[in-house]
Amino acid sequence: MWKVNCLALLLVVTSSCSYSLTSLKNPWEKDGIKTVSVPVFKNQTMEGGAEVDFSNSLRLYLTSRSGKLKYVTGSADARIEGEVQKITLNPASIQFGTQQTEDQGGLPKDRLLAVSYTLYATVKLTMIRNKDQKVLWSSTFTQSKNMKSGAYTDQRRTSNIFIKESAKRETIRELADTMMLLAVDSLLTEY
Repeated sequence: MWKVNCLALLLVVTSSCSYSLTSLKNPWEKDGIKTVSVPVFKNQTMEGGAEVDFSNSLRLYLTSRSGKLKYVTGSADARIEGEVQKITLNPASIQFGTQQTEDQGGLPKDRLLAVSYTLYATVKLTMIRNKDQKVLWSSTFTQSKNMKSGAYTDQRRTSNIFIKESAKRETIRELADTMMLLAVDSLLTEY
């Protein structure tokens, strides 16, 4: 039994070592790229601040996951320009008001309230070599995430818009994290 446990532990250690060794490779080194910078993304949407969320997430994951391809804040061999192209919010589920909900002080009869939404984001990334402005890599990422809305419960008989906006901002930050993690993985393996 002891030998079986040792063999299983050895397999786990060697498997994780080989993964971490391959993730340390810099696929852009032969193009002269050892360092990258990330200017603040352009934002083509009406969601103010989304460009900062996506820029910061990309910087974070380049710093923590990129191995020999180093993120720097100053002069770099290349830059990764980003553009938040689209952020849309679509109702995913709807609550119908009934006489019972109205009698209980909730949603009035014959009214609709979106109780959850799906937020979609599209971001384009382009890596450009600084010495000759050559585009070395470009990719567009689109993802979605569900979010809940505020409830129709206050005495003025309106939904709480601040809850919805707060949930939307948090969902955008969460999407930025997952999308930029995927982008860094793609940048380091797609070449």
